[in-house]
Amino acid sequence: MDKKYGKIAELVHFLIKGSYEGKENLNFLDLTCGNGNDTLFLSSLAGPKGHVTGLDIQEEAVERTKNLLKEKSKYNNYTIIRDNHEFAEKYIRNKIDAAVYNLGYLPNSDKNIVTQAQTTIRSINSLLPYLKDSGRIYITAYITHDKGYEIYKISDFLNCLDKRLFNVIHINLVNKDNNPPELYIIEQNL
Repeated sequence: MDKKYGKIAELVHFLIKGSYEGKENLNFLDLTCGNGNDTLFLSSLAGPKGHVTGLDIQEEAVERTKNLLKEKSKYNNYTIIRDNHEFAEKYIRNKIDAAVYNLGYLPNSDKNIVTQAQTTIRSINSLLPYLKDSGRIYITAYITHDKGYEIYKISDFLNCLDKRLFNVIHINLVNKDNNPPELYIIEQNL
């Protein structure tokens, strides 16, 4: 089945799969587990020799993710933790191949509990030293949950990253009027 590039979640999976499929000993992070779909995808791609660490601040998201993985993952290659992604660094054991953020709020849940610009930026910044040479950080951001405050602050932060050290790619849908998500990708500039 063809993937639609305009569906940002599908695009993120397509890009990650294209970069890491067939490689071993992969180390992935899902910094916003939500319903567990990204974590399940990363678990499948990591295979029996890789590992996925998933974090979410909400117990409901942690439970949804654990249940999905228990039901559908082929591998026991994951650790799911209830904590804020701001503290992801304390759970990193090895260099990172890919880290995924899907910002905003947990679908079908309390929309008052949302990711925050300051903690997200601290989290992203803390991961940069842990990226493998081919490692990337994928950030799906939205305007609707906080009138754009988080996405604008993250964009400002990413625009200031040292261009000698990092490339920052920004993908957005330009012909949609319903505030679609935007994707930022950070990679080392080696």
